[in-house]
Amino acid sequence: MARSIFCRLNGMILLLVLALSMSLSMAAVFDHPVNATSKQELSSVLLQMTRHDVVTGDFKQTKSIKKLNRDFVSTGTFRISKTSGIVWKTQKPFPSELTISDAGISERNVNGQVRIISSNDNPVFAQFSKTIQAVFSGNLSELETNFNIFCEKTSNGYTVGLVPREKAVQKVIANIVMDVSENLEKVVITDGEGSPVVYEFSNQKTSNENSAEQPGAP
Repeated sequence: MARSIFCRLNGMILLLVLALSMSLSMAAVFDHPVNATSKQELSSVLLQMTRHDVVTGDFKQTKSIKKLNRDFVSTGTFRISKTSGIVWKTQKPFPSELTISDAGISERNVNGQVRIISSNDNPVFAQFSKTIQAVFSGNLSELETNFNIFCEKTSNGYTVGLVPREKAVQKVIANIVMDVSENLEKVVITDGEGSPVVYEFSNQKTSNENSAEQPGAP
């Protein structure tokens, strides 16, 4: 019994340390507002990321709810296209498919039924998707229009911080932090209540829209 309690305490302490280290690293980027030099470097990185029409891979989403002191994890595949938008295929815990394009957001469930989702129904995800589309289109000017941008060089690339310019948006999303190298590695979105949603990307592959085969396409 005592050993069990000790193990749980150690686990809680480890989680607290990891959460604190992540918060400190996230906070550090906001000490570095983008300037002429870092803006040019960031623009070059985004252009490097957008040299292909399509990016596919796997994702892991971890949503932390502060009020419940719980984490909710989902995993699946994604496809990001310059022309047709984003497709998220969640595999676990429940299969579903979300398509985000200029036309809006639609969801297909395991039975093949499709419903249109209003941005108001999930404003955090809608803003996240819009931001990801801007990143993968290399549209730095669009990011500047909607966010105050911060940028810090790291050993692997750059950490980019985004703070919404509009107060109304800040009530929904406090900030977005992205780890960028040759690919977009991780995105952390902190909502207006301080709860983070972490997206981690892996097994990324690129192709062009006119390719006969799109490697890794979900």
